[in-house]
Amino acid sequence: MNWLRIVVGIVLYCIFFLTCYFATGTDKKNMGGFRSYPDEVQKRLREDTTLRELAPKKLSVSITILSNILMFTIVFIILGVCLKSILGLANFKTVFIYFLILGEGLNVFDLVVIDLLWWRNSKRIRFSCIPEKEAYQNPKKHVDSYLRGIPTFAVVAVIVALILNCL
Repeated sequence: MNWLRIVVGIVLYCIFFLTCYFATGTDKKNMGGFRSYPDEVQKRLREDTTLRELAPKKLSVSITILSNILMFTIVFIILGVCLKSILGLANFKTVFIYFLILGEGLNVFDLVVIDLLWWRNSKRIRFSCIPEKEAYQNPKKHVDSYLRGIPTFAVVAVIVALILNCL
């Protein structure tokens, strides 16, 4: 059963990577991740006559955290409902620990594999008006996102455990 929990995690991480991959590749698609770009890149995009119109309005960090809590709670509840008996998620503690590990693992995967290894080195995430790799190397936004993700996934794990424990 433990190997199945690991397989579910790997599948989820692969889906997450593919989602990130397919959400990039053009200036318009890359704008979806605008907040992930270093401040210098954001500033240059807001100055570009063509791309500034595509730049999203600023969102507060608290709205982003709440939307992430909602999104991952829904995804994890669906996963938990579908796989509860298969994964042996029989009580609050087991559900909480599983989804805490799954969420925090996803957070580490996002930081290391997606943000630091792939994102910062991929031409796919670069804007046409800023092709230089060096402009995208500052990891501060990625590390900040990772740090916000730690309590976010803890909250998600508690909510999911409470809900799945009642089902």
